[in-house]
Amino acid sequence: MSEVRLIEVSPRPFVGVRRRVPVTELQPYFAEVFPKVMGWLAGSGIAPASMPMAMWHDMDRETGIADVQAGCFVAEAVAGEGDITPASTPGGEVLHIVHVGSYQDMGRSWGRVFQRASELGRQPGAGWEIYVDDPSRVPEAEVRTEIYLPLT
Repeated sequence: MSEVRLIEVSPRPFVGVRRRVPVTELQPYFAEVFPKVMGWLAGSGIAPASMPMAMWHDMDRETGIADVQAGCFVAEAVAGEGDITPASTPGGEVLHIVHVGSYQDMGRSWGRVFQRASELGRQPGAGWEIYVDDPSRVPEAEVRTEIYLPLT
């Protein structure tokens, strides 16, 4: 199991579609949004600067509603179009872990990251994930997801 590391990162611009989505409907949301964003980038002549990613702006644990923006990093800030909007991850200290395995098990890795933030006496910000491997090409047990949690 990967260790939780405290690292320094620079802000990174991305574009994505932001919605409030029940966690039970995240898979269809991602299936719709990732191809839409990648198609828009290609049509705009903009090369993606990462595999797909998602920024978790908020998660209401009582209702199970996530405020999430799924898309892709870009080399420099762009304007977006329609519901494809620009944003940026924050710079500074973040906790980082590489989750290996099923997306359904990522809650454990997120739990470890939040526990480490608590141990450090730090407040977490809006975290993000980078989906390093394509699950249609990599066995589920080997799929890697990078998790980042900024600290204040």
